[in-house]
Amino acid sequence: MATVRNVEDKVREALEGGDAADVSAQLTQLREDLANLAKSVKALGVGVSSEVKAQASRVADDAFAAGEETVENVRHEIQTLNDNLVYQVQKNPLQSLGIAVAAGFLIALVTRR
Repeated sequence: MATVRNVEDKVREALEGGDAADVSAQLTQLREDLANLAKSVKALGVGVSSEVKAQASRVADDAFAAGEETVENVRHEIQTLNDNLVYQVQKNPLQSLGIAVAAGFLIALVTRR
């Protein structure tokens, strides 16, 4: 592939020599080289964009999996707390009733106008 400087030098030489056909051929070659370069850049961009899409998809899948795992952990913790609360209420019903009455009284004091 010809470089821009080489093409400029050849164009200058051809103009000095008066060879218009050679200049036309070199300009045609230059157009072809630019078209090939544009195709190469486009292909590179398509490759990079598909790679970025694939990476984004992997990151999204990982985040979704981590989110599902976190939700499952929270559900498990809530179930454990609920089981513990039920056990304590069944073990000490009068104490649980006293705590509920005290909590209701405090809520009533706080929300009273």
